[in-house]
Amino acid sequence: MHHHQHQQHHHGNYNNNNHAAANNTNSYSSWQSSYSLNALPLSPTVRAKLQFCGFNAVQDVLRHHSLPVQLVKSVPSLTLDEAQDVLKACRAGLDGFALRGAKSASELLKKEQERIPLMTFCAQVDGILGGGVQTGEITEFCGAPGVGKTQIGMQLAVSVQLPKEFFCGNEGECVYVDTEGSFTCDRCEDMAIGARRKLEERVQEMRCSEEERREYEECLESNMFSVDSILKRIHVFRCHEVTELLACLDHMPEFVKEHPKVKLVVVDSIAFHFRQDFDDMALRASILAKTTNNLMSLAKKHELAVVTINQATTKPGGRLAPALGESYAHAATTRVALSWGEEGTRIAYVAKSPRLANRKAMYTITRDGVRDVVHAASKRKKFT
Repeated sequence: MHHHQHQQHHHGNYNNNNHAAANNTNSYSSWQSSYSLNALPLSPTVRAKLQFCGFNAVQDVLRHHSLPVQLVKSVPSLTLDEAQDVLKACRAGLDGFALRGAKSASELLKKEQERIPLMTFCAQVDGILGGGVQTGEITEFCGAPGVGKTQIGMQLAVSVQLPKEFFCGNEGECVYVDTEGSFTCDRCEDMAIGARRKLEERVQEMRCSEEERREYEECLESNMFSVDSILKRIHVFRCHEVTELLACLDHMPEFVKEHPKVKLVVVDSIAFHFRQDFDDMALRASILAKTTNNLMSLAKKHELAVVTINQATTKPGGRLAPALGESYAHAATTRVALSWGEEGTRIAYVAKSPRLANRKAMYTITRDGVRDVVHAASKRKKFT
């Protein structure tokens, strides 16, 4: 039949062969013999293991291996799971190309469990956030003026830098995009000093050997977590109008590529220029949607946390609601509403999240930064 086609449609031969091969999973035709493993969605380590054992093309793998066990025999460094993924990717060939980015829920869960959340230094708020602000997503803090939105932003800019060793931190850097002029270096310095003090207290409270304690202290004393080095790792962009803000956010993926240690991007606030500089609401909504899409892909691609600060606006009847309206309400993965409670207490409430329950927590702002509310009656130890 192929020969017949060849005579009749000499010029169409390549396409027909291709089509037949792609549709017939049993016949591995010409395109597959030269179809390199580099084109398959395999992890670099798996690909290296295969190439080390002499497998370079799809056909090399599929010719003698129909079961994962057989492939593991030929490439002993592969795990059974990896072998299964390789065979699946090879069989999908061109057919599975459009959907080759799909990952199993199990893979995604593993990835999520490896993430290290950013602590706010308030155990109650960290508790309702499932351990802290998550990487790989957008978390929005919104609330009335003076309730501590910027303070939380600056606190996270410090806590994203906690050392990995001993303190299970992200050991990252922060990009702080300031649209309102509310970022102040001396306040940030207070928080850096406070964070150091907090970790020093924690070391003293630990039940560990003297040797371990010395290691902890050395980790803090090293240049890793000195106040000066903390401030050096916060990159501040000041944006005076919406075009500056958009240009800055457009440049962000490039900046993050140049500074791979960036694990947090704070935009304080997302609302300010969008509320001031737009008359055309439809245009504002579409630019805002594009901006938040870009921030979300930045968070996912580089496994970093994006924190947006949003203002609150008064609705008819005196009710406070987040600014930027309904169309923006879906932009963040998790939205935390900050408000005033009784007797000047501050309350954080998880208003929207696909993975967290709607819970409340109390927090306070001290000279050292965001902390737990310490009740006189409460004898519980905080933040151990």
